Amino acid sequence: MRRKGRILRAEDSQATTGACAHSAPGPNKPQSSQLRLVHGSAARRLTYDLGMYANVSRAVALLSFSLCLSACGGSSGGDVVPPVVPPVPPPDPTTFHCSKDASCPEVLIIGDPHSVVNNAPDPFRGYGDPSLEYDATTGTLWLAYSWLNTQVSDPGPPAVFDLGVRTRLARSDDDGASFTFVRTVNEMQMEAHPDTGVMGWSTHEVSTLVKEPAGTWQILWLKYFNPFGTVTGVDERQEFLYWRTTAATPDFLGDNSVVWGKFAATSESWGAPIDFNAIPELADCILQTEPGMFAFNGETYLATSCLVVDGSGRRTDLERIELLRQTPTGYDYVGTILDGQDAADLGVDTIEQADISVARDGSIILVVTPIILAADPGHQGCMVFSFDDFATASIARDANGVAIPRAIITADGNSLGPGLCTYDANSDTGVLLVITTVTGSGAATDVEFSLHATGVHP
Repeated sequence: MRRKGRILRAEDSQATTGACAHSAPGPNKPQSSQLRLVHGSAARRLTYDLGMYANVSRAVALLSFSLCLSACGGSSGGDVVPPVVPPVPPPDPTTFHCSKDASCPEVLIIGDPHSVVNNAPDPFRGYGDPSLEYDATTGTLWLAYSWLNTQVSDPGPPAVFDLGVRTRLARSDDDGASFTFVRTVNEMQMEAHPDTGVMGWSTHEVSTLVKEPAGTWQILWLKYFNPFGTVTGVDERQEFLYWRTTAATPDFLGDNSVVWGKFAATSESWGAPIDFNAIPELADCILQTEPGMFAFNGETYLATSCLVVDGSGRRTDLERIELLRQTPTGYDYVGTILDGQDAADLGVDTIEQADISVARDGSIILVVTPIILAADPGHQGCMVFSFDDFATASIARDANGVAIPRAIITADGNSLGPGLCTYDANSDTGVLLVITTVTGSGAATDVEFSLHATGVHP
């Protein structure tokens, strides 16, 4: 059985600020931003912190920022109560707070600085969605990441701006001491919606990078259609898809990008060969997001976040991180890694942004971001858990069935907040974490995503 209620607070582990220090607003509490999912001519409006940008204005430049279960058994009969042997408590998790100083240094990509506009910092800039993967053959550490800027949708007057996100690739030949830009994997493109003809941007985010057992490299990411301009209070992103690219070596990733997977809220017109909702265990998911790939025992696995919406609205209590095994024709279902009860145990609304890797002690670990949707910050840092049995997607749990944290990493930041973590034991950076910093308001709003090396090896 699973114990209900919040079981972990940052102050319990003496962290500076809490990954779980806020009480949850509840699974169905109305949220502050809206996402319109459009499937053909039908439109459904809901709220969702989809990825990096739901709490950030879609047109930062010149636009406003809208930014208990008892552990003891009773007697089974008679007057004698058998003695209760208390369980051995798990070790305390490693804790670390990432401040924007030398204790948690910023990581910059050589040859790919943050965006600038007219010789000044772009009001929407930085790196997000990092994904590390080590190549044991060459000794090279590879990093896929999102690069942010403001896009001019119409020069006007008046000018129309949108937020730009695309995937880029960097490498490190010194164990993560420095990273150098290699190439752009995908790019923002103007496109027409295939059903309506409405013009917008193809936008790419939350990429994941893996070297597959056969030696092939793959990047998988979320691509969506973003109509030009903005509607106050409404996030118009729609037509969510998984895209991917494969190559014999990372240098060629992006040369053969193809549409890969669709979800319930995606039009058939995009031509995706894989329907994730055809997997029975994912049938209730309106879409998938935050993919995380991992190669193990000759197989490639995909962790993916399932978003659930029904007639009452968003159902965070039903949302979960699922584990799938890649096949030549799609994916086989493995199991649920973390679910809505795990989020409730942590005192948050949802848990997303899965990153799976092997720790330095050889165990398989999961890094995730706990999220409180209506909070500031929304992302509460990153938490690390150990797999008890990866083959069945089973996380290590205590006697009450509560997932046991291995590490808790909090950080500075506001608005979207800190999270979006990745880890590779071969990188001296330790866990890489993204901090979101929002200053100013209205036309003077400034949004920066910065990448930081925590030095934590969970």
